[in-house]
Amino acid sequence: MSSGSSGVSILPPVLDTAEATSLSGVVFCDVRWYLDGRSGQDAYDSGHLPGAVFVDLDEHLTSDPGPKVGRHPFPTPKAFARSMGALGIGPDDPVVAYDDAGGMAAGRLVWMLRILDRPAALLDGGIGAWGEPLET
Repeated sequence: MSSGSSGVSILPPVLDTAEATSLSGVVFCDVRWYLDGRSGQDAYDSGHLPGAVFVDLDEHLTSDPGPKVGRHPFPTPKAFARSMGALGIGPDDPVVAYDDAGGMAAGRLVWMLRILDRPAALLDGGIGAWGEPLET
């Protein structure tokens, strides 16, 4: 791991399960979201990585949609920081995000954190690669 300009350790962009579980203080973030209208919250409630928090793409990773800004415009940095804080994610907490769609939604969270020089990585293979019991 290297150190970013803020002094925060920067993770590799993708980690496997062994690497992710070896991190001290890691916050796993379940970012499952479905274009077909299924509920990511329901998927999380049915089973998630132990201790993971649910990050709702529509609530935590976007601002209000509209014809000029699209369906999922980025929130302001202040609104994003507020959302992360409400989820219990501090600025120096290493985040490992996952979903079940090839990283489509989880990758958004990782990118948003990394662009702000925060330690974040995508779990390689998502929830399907976990291989351990899930928590409900």
